[in-house]
Amino acid sequence: MLVIRSTTISSSLFAIVLALPLAAQQPKQCSVDEGTPSEVARAFLTISQVANPQGADPASLKKKLADAVQLLTGNPGKVENPVGHAYELGKLLVLWSEQPDVPLTTTRGALGFATNPQDTVSLPAAIDSAFTVVETAQPECATETDKWRSQKVWSNLVNKAVQELNAGSVDSAEKHATESLLLNRKAPYGNMVLAQVAQRRNQVDRAIDLFQRTIDIASTDTLYNEVKANSLLNLGNLARQAAAEDSTKASKYNPIALRAYQTLAADSTASAGYHIDGVNGVVNVELAMGDSAAVRAVYKGQLDNPSAFPFNDVIQAGVWATNVGDSVAATKLFHAAYEMNPYHRDALSNLALIEMKAQKYDTALVLLNRLKAVDPNGDNSRLFVFTYAGLAKKFADLNHSIVARYNKSKDAKLRKVLTDSAALTTDSNKVYTDLAVNTNLASDSLPVMVRFSQFSNVDNKVTLAGTINNRTDAAKTYTLKVDFLDNKGNVVASQQATVGPVAGHGSGPFSVTAAGVGITAFRYAPLDN
Repeated sequence: MLVIRSTTISSSLFAIVLALPLAAQQPKQCSVDEGTPSEVARAFLTISQVANPQGADPASLKKKLADAVQLLTGNPGKVENPVGHAYELGKLLVLWSEQPDVPLTTTRGALGFATNPQDTVSLPAAIDSAFTVVETAQPECATETDKWRSQKVWSNLVNKAVQELNAGSVDSAEKHATESLLLNRKAPYGNMVLAQVAQRRNQVDRAIDLFQRTIDIASTDTLYNEVKANSLLNLGNLARQAAAEDSTKASKYNPIALRAYQTLAADSTASAGYHIDGVNGVVNVELAMGDSAAVRAVYKGQLDNPSAFPFNDVIQAGVWATNVGDSVAATKLFHAAYEMNPYHRDALSNLALIEMKAQKYDTALVLLNRLKAVDPNGDNSRLFVFTYAGLAKKFADLNHSIVARYNKSKDAKLRKVLTDSAALTTDSNKVYTDLAVNTNLASDSLPVMVRFSQFSNVDNKVTLAGTINNRTDAAKTYTLKVDFLDNKGNVVASQQATVGPVAGHGSGPFSVTAAGVGITAFRYAPLDN
């Protein structure tokens, strides 16, 4: 099956960069009494000392923390200042969590609790419990407790959850993400990890709820724009896939996917890549819902005035037009994209395919030969096979027509011309039939193939990335030599990358960058077999 190429390479790679919002201005200041009774005051002093240790040894710091916790918990039935007790206890437990070799789940006695010393205690849960007392009694103190909730213990839990998720340790990722939420529910990261966990377990509805919760939280601060965009894309992809896999639930999941993609496409804070992913998602869902009119409306601007849009937008519009069967629009858009960027591999392959469908095989072959010059080890063989087959059929049909005319004619001179023409068309048919057969056979035994995953240009800095697939039995090392071109085919910059050794029937990644004004396409030298 031949597929129209899109210049968009979507990715929902899971990546987190921790960020915290600035504290919102509170109408009322926090006023916890940290001076009475004496055990609260002494705990406050210990916190100041441990938070600024000035060279104290770890054992000494741990003893100070344990003594302070014991003071605060020694008389649980006679607490004069419960909010002050809880506030200092929460801070002490945060400091405990930052001491070396202290597990997050330990015994109460190890931390200095005066009662039930053998019982197990979870530091995140205990910290949350203490600060919840403060926040319930004095909501205005949430600004202060948030600072403590978001210390190293929280960030470590989030980072650990992400690392475990990426490593496939789903259960551990879930545990640590859940613990991170005990400490900080106002950041989106814990829910984002849990959403990914639910998705991997195929718990679709739970994953959708968690992605939506992540989006809601991330929408509260611009520092979380990347998390919001990533979660919108993941939510859309998840719901669209669920609709595609079970047609009985399409009416439930397609609208969810559509809303997520529409929100992403309209989000002015999202990067250009996410914006394109959102628009693509909208189109795909509308196609699945049978709303071709809505899809046509998406690319109407590009169709009416292609020159007003960037190359990528025009070629993407051609893909959408193809998907709704609008061949007239697709032809116009792909021709416009080719005029804008005649050496771009997607412009060449898409226009060649459109010309092929229109049975303009001669034009398609010219385009494919240029495509082979810029992408010599690409997956283009099928395009050549269909073009050769189309040309073979063209000459076969022409031959049949000539033979029919010959059989009807009584003119000796005309019959001589027709005989010569029939011989030529027969020869041409054989040539292109042989080319189609041989190219098809050769495509199955290509020793090396290059595939691309990225071609981006940001501020005249271009990145080209992908993989080299070794289709032989032996390990090989390849040197990829790339020329970056302008829209006239002139070389603006050149780079090369050594890839390998690549194991037999394996693949090796590559990435090359170049700086230069006007780069719109690339070509590379054929790889040695």
